[in-house]
Amino acid sequence: MTAHRAVEVAVVRHALDAPPAETTAIRLLWLLRAHLPHGLRVESERIRLWLAVPEDAPPLLAHRAMGDALTHRGCAGWSVERRAV
Repeated sequence: MTAHRAVEVAVVRHALDAPPAETTAIRLLWLLRAHLPHGLRVESERIRLWLAVPEDAPPLLAHRAMGDALTHRGCAGWSVERRAV
């Protein structure tokens, strides 16, 4: 069995006509079910999910999975939050 760790990925609303955060969060949970979301925090303009990735995988894997999920038309108006380094 492969060990996993949780990686936080946040998405933010970037369009006024985007679906509400609660609706988008439910859609993301369904779309990301293969990554076993371990946590969820929903705010009005931001959704944070903690996604399971293999212990030896880079955190970028979780960000890619989220980016792929956001291409679903039901998540239009939301994008992965870019963090300042």
